[in-house]
Amino acid sequence: MNLYQIIGKWAFSASFLGKRMCFLTGPRQIGKTTLSLLHLKSLRQEKNYYNWDILGVKKLYAENPLFFLENLPEIPPPPAPNLMPKYWIVFDEFHKHPNWKNLLKGYYDEFGHFLRFVVCGSARLDLFRLTGESLLGRYFLFKMFPLGPRDITEGGNFSLKHCWYPENTLNITLPSSDFKEAVETLFRLSGFPEPFLMGRAEFYNRWKEEHISLLTTEEIRDLSKISDLVRLQTLVFLLPERVGAPVSLNKLAHILECAYNTVKTWIEALEKVYLFFRISPFMGKISRSLKKEKKLYFWDWGILSEGGKRFENFIAVQLIRTLSAWNEWGWGRFELYYVRTKEGKEVDFLVVKNGKPFMLIETKLSEVNLDPSLLYFKKRLNAPYAFQVIYHPDFLKQVTPGIFVIDASRFLYLLA
Repeated sequence: MNLYQIIGKWAFSASFLGKRMCFLTGPRQIGKTTLSLLHLKSLRQEKNYYNWDILGVKKLYAENPLFFLENLPEIPPPPAPNLMPKYWIVFDEFHKHPNWKNLLKGYYDEFGHFLRFVVCGSARLDLFRLTGESLLGRYFLFKMFPLGPRDITEGGNFSLKHCWYPENTLNITLPSSDFKEAVETLFRLSGFPEPFLMGRAEFYNRWKEEHISLLTTEEIRDLSKISDLVRLQTLVFLLPERVGAPVSLNKLAHILECAYNTVKTWIEALEKVYLFFRISPFMGKISRSLKKEKKLYFWDWGILSEGGKRFENFIAVQLIRTLSAWNEWGWGRFELYYVRTKEGKEVDFLVVKNGKPFMLIETKLSEVNLDPSLLYFKKRLNAPYAFQVIYHPDFLKQVTPGIFVIDASRFLYLLA
């Protein structure tokens, strides 16, 4: 079983990349390095991996800025019109070099006709790549997210034919027992590869504490000038109970006895290091929705102990995975929101396609009676589909055309 082959089919696809570089980002410990090493191993090019955290790599660069050429069996002449890159070079944590973008631009422009460059990193790479335009048009960005059930059951056998193309007629099928088991195991443990593969709650609990500590100390310190790490970690402990509800920064500032702007800075920093992500309310105009309170979800849903919040968070991550894939495959521009009225009517998630409401999703642990808010918003927003997703096994009911109460396994099998 290879948990990394689905993203690898796109991030390392010659036909998909063309001659561009691959930028591979995502949370810490999500498997970016493992994926890159597995790809190099499949090509018997393992020596072409260079990690900028390793002193020996820095020494090689100091002695020869073109050190990565030394392990290549041949260096072809200047580029022919149709010559495609032959060798892969992986630079891990390369953004920690102070002049990394100019170096990479020079490497790509001079050697891109026979080298494919892969650059791996997490929060800082995501942030630094947005500053300046020296690499514009030279790379495609791919994000690695926590595992989904297809990663586990299909791996290298994954095909777009297995996914619901949003333009096609809905085709809901019953997934295999292996797929159902994968959904249950992911929900019980985590979507991060190491604790998932260990398969033990005891190991996950230890891993979880270390992971949170890593993000709230080392990652935050590298990314920002935040010094009050004690209160920042207190903020982290306050957030799980607020999952699934609009988060008031004013209330958090009052509890922590600090300024609103301080909490805002901390929240933005924690989001950048991939502790959680936020979604905005949909109000028809993006500029208006950004002024309202956002909802917050952890990348690691295992942090949550309460079943309902954990299930909603689990589905939120799987939706983000799906929409990211649909966007990267060129199927349209997909975004995730939630919807709520001043009177309190709310649906957990709204998928917007090319600016128009496309699919509503409400999560329930076991409630099979349709939530009235789904009917209300489907009519009001004229969305083609609405799903009430439940953690109840083997359940499917079509309430009206386009509205379904559906178990999690069926729903996730429908998506990418």
